[in-house]
Amino acid sequence: KNKFDLILMPTPPITLVDLVSYVKRKTNATFYLILRDIHPQSASSIGLIKYKFMYNYLERRSKKGYQMADLIGCMSQGNIDYIAENYPLLNKDKLVLLMNWQKNEGYSKPKTDIKEKFGWEEKLLILFGGNIGLGQRVENIIDLAEHYSHNENIIFLVIGKGVKKETMKQMAEEKKMKNIKFIEFMPRDEYLDFVKSVDIGLISINERYKVPTCPSKAVSYMSLKIPIFAMINATNDYGEIIEKAGAGYWAIGNDKDSVYTLFDKMCNDVTLRKKMGENGYNFYLENLTSEIAYNTIINQINEAKA
Repeated sequence: KNKFDLILMPTPPITLVDLVSYVKRKTNATFYLILRDIHPQSASSIGLIKYKFMYNYLERRSKKGYQMADLIGCMSQGNIDYIAENYPLLNKDKLVLLMNWQKNEGYSKPKTDIKEKFGWEEKLLILFGGNIGLGQRVENIIDLAEHYSHNENIIFLVIGKGVKKETMKQMAEEKKMKNIKFIEFMPRDEYLDFVKSVDIGLISINERYKVPTCPSKAVSYMSLKIPIFAMINATNDYGEIIEKAGAGYWAIGNDKDSVYTLFDKMCNDVTLRKKMGENGYNFYLENLTSEIAYNTIINQINEAKA
């Protein structure tokens, strides 16, 4: 019996497509689809979908969602271009830019300095936090840490959980790596306070991805003034966002020469890292807060109706 003006749904909960269709048809509500994951192409490209019939089923559901949506909020221009190219019959006017976001809780100094707590005052702390799964390609993190295993001043921290965490631990043990530390998953507030003490925030995206993707952990790094070092897939424009923000460096994950060269620059220049952290924070305040996302969505809806 309820009436709705607006339906918001992120991808890929394809099981809700029929419900959205019913509510939209019954109440004439505007349907705004938030493109968080280009599914099933992303999962298929890293081997998570092995059967063609399953892929085709998921593809039909995604296509129905795209067709029903009045607007599709895409995280980057690369996402917009990908959908436009792969769904040529789709009305391109419904594809709009909606960057990832996070609530602005205001920056404050850490309550606990993790370097002091663990006796790491002279160490350079490199963090990989969040989900640890197939999409993150943990081998990139292990390779990077192994390359710097001779440097006793660099410590790699891994915080989070996921299907590849045990694999990552096992790889580190087999290589007898002493410069990588694993910390169990911690509550969000504690984690965010912890992150403020690190020197570089790592991002790793599986190079096998055939779609552009913008990891949400990057928004957290920027909001906490942590410079970013990203190892990404070739079919991705996320590196352009990092460059535009001046928030860090990026390289294609399997281009090891570029990875090591750029990572060296960040490790060896504290002034550069501080500037990148400040740049990322300013970019976050100007583009990535939840208030900005809200205003963007409402303005886009009003423009579409005009």
